[in-house]
Amino acid sequence: MKSALLLSTALLASAAQADVLGLTAEAGSYVTNDGEDFNSYFGVAVEHPIPVIPNVRLQSQSLEGKVGSTTVDTSYNDYTLYYEFLDGLLWLDLDAGITLRSIDGSIGSTDVSDSYPLGYASAYVTFPGTNLSVGAEYKTGGGSDADITDTTFKIKYQALYFGGLEAGYRKVEEDIDDIDGSAFDIKFTGVFIGAFLDF
Repeated sequence: MKSALLLSTALLASAAQADVLGLTAEAGSYVTNDGEDFNSYFGVAVEHPIPVIPNVRLQSQSLEGKVGSTTVDTSYNDYTLYYEFLDGLLWLDLDAGITLRSIDGSIGSTDVSDSYPLGYASAYVTFPGTNLSVGAEYKTGGGSDADITDTTFKIKYQALYFGGLEAGYRKVEEDIDDIDGSAFDIKFTGVFIGAFLDF
């Protein structure tokens, strides 16, 4: 009986949180190529209480550096539509949706400008009694002309009521075909650190 009451309370608390319009923003630096390349990122997400309409997340990542002897710029903008399947229920957050990644850059002397569909999933757990959460985000796909995987492991500490710090590790793998008849296999790995706001 007590277990059922606790579960019902958790469900009601989660529903109450979901019934509020929310805005989050983040910005920081992504360090790749063994600390030689620094790339900036920022993003914003809007969440709302209407169940059938997806939430919206926009992200921008500069992604420049050396892959071997080749200068690479596959900077991109991500446009994500997603649903919240868990929102603080038993300290868990689980989202899933779709992303359109728009890459605008160059690989060597070859221009790259195209968009690729990706699947998106995100899972975080908050440690009870603390402002610390850990989790991961995963995007994969690319359609017939690309195989893109973007994996993020993140730690977040909400030092203030409306914001805090974040840090973690990212790996971006891009296998892109049919660019002026050529194929490119690119990988960026490294750590990132930034700040976020959560209203």
